[in-house]
Amino acid sequence: MDHTRHPDTPMTVAVAEAVSSFENCDPTALPPLHDTLDADALDTLFETGGDRSCTVFFAFSDSYVTIENGERIVVEAAETSQVSS
Repeated sequence: MDHTRHPDTPMTVAVAEAVSSFENCDPTALPPLHDTLDADALDTLFETGGDRSCTVFFAFSDSYVTIENGERIVVEAAETSQVSS
């Protein structure tokens, strides 16, 4: 599932919205994002006006999340995706 982040929405909020939509649950039903990664660092990395030309990927809840250029969030089922080590 593709999700486009609004520029004024913090990345952590956009990820929670995208994953909860994909998993068909309320965002509050998801595990805390900060248990998966440094949520403050994720928000800082993609702040408006910053250099957002990068890709970040991680497993979260029962999903695999890819963030492309700070705008596009792709959510896939964790069992169908592979995380490189």
